[in-house]
Amino acid sequence: MTEPAIFSDTFLAFGSHCDVVLPNLEADTAKKIFQQIKAEMEQLESTISRFSLLSDIHELNQAGKGVWMDVSGELWEIITIASDFNQMSQGAFDVSLFPLQSLWVEKETLDENELREARQKCGFDKIELDIDNKRLRFKEEGVELDFGAIEKGYALDLIKPLLIELGAHDAIVSFEEDVVLALGNHPAGTEWPLGIRNQQQPNEFVHVFEVSGQTVYSTGTVYIRDDGEGMKTRKIISPATGLPVQGKRTVSVKADSATMAAFIANIWLILPENDKVIISNQLSNIEILEVEYTEDDVKTTTTIIEKEDPS
Repeated sequence: MTEPAIFSDTFLAFGSHCDVVLPNLEADTAKKIFQQIKAEMEQLESTISRFSLLSDIHELNQAGKGVWMDVSGELWEIITIASDFNQMSQGAFDVSLFPLQSLWVEKETLDENELREARQKCGFDKIELDIDNKRLRFKEEGVELDFGAIEKGYALDLIKPLLIELGAHDAIVSFEEDVVLALGNHPAGTEWPLGIRNQQQPNEFVHVFEVSGQTVYSTGTVYIRDDGEGMKTRKIISPATGLPVQGKRTVSVKADSATMAAFIANIWLILPENDKVIISNQLSNIEILEVEYTEDDVKTTTTIIEKEDPS
């Protein structure tokens, strides 16, 4: 019995390797689908990603205070999604934190003046949206938008129907191991098993999601170093305090929408438990894995929300 043909290839997008796996397709068909996915990703990156200095979002961020900027297409859509997420999370999700985040990348500590000055440039209250005319203006100098927290999820949500339309009913498209879209079935005929690595012991998994037609999105205050030698810390900034989130924690979310999974994963690192409960009541068909790393233990908490979508 011959093994099913499996096509795989990789390209760079949104600052990461994007890996595409397409089983059970003719080689020429798989290559055409791969090239179309790549082209769609590149077009989207040229619109919404800060990684591209020629992108629409880069131009928007240069506008300065009080200048109305017309915004259209996918950039307007992701801005309005980010605005909805900001309201839903009562400010915990905020794509305007770049001035503060970039400062924390440069320094280990900030004095009160540095923190206050950076926070004056952050917050959705510094942004005015004209919904009717699809335009935006900043109310302060130095305000900048950065969709890094959800742009890969948003990209996979755009790619998902395209794959199905092109006949790739079984597929994996992933940004390394952080954001993974799994369609259909594994070549063995089962759902795709997507393992979440133990950040302290990368050869071990703390959990395995069974996925078909959904995405798993992972983020955290720690991640596995490229050289495989232990964990490295990442500064996740709380909009409420302007300070990095404490502790060594990761959150992985399985959801139908990759954009929603990205939103939940990011705010779950920031929100207190009471607020998580409030937001959970607005969700359906979501599985959330929280992992906390201490010196002598790995603690996991899994939350499964199975309510039907009220719509």
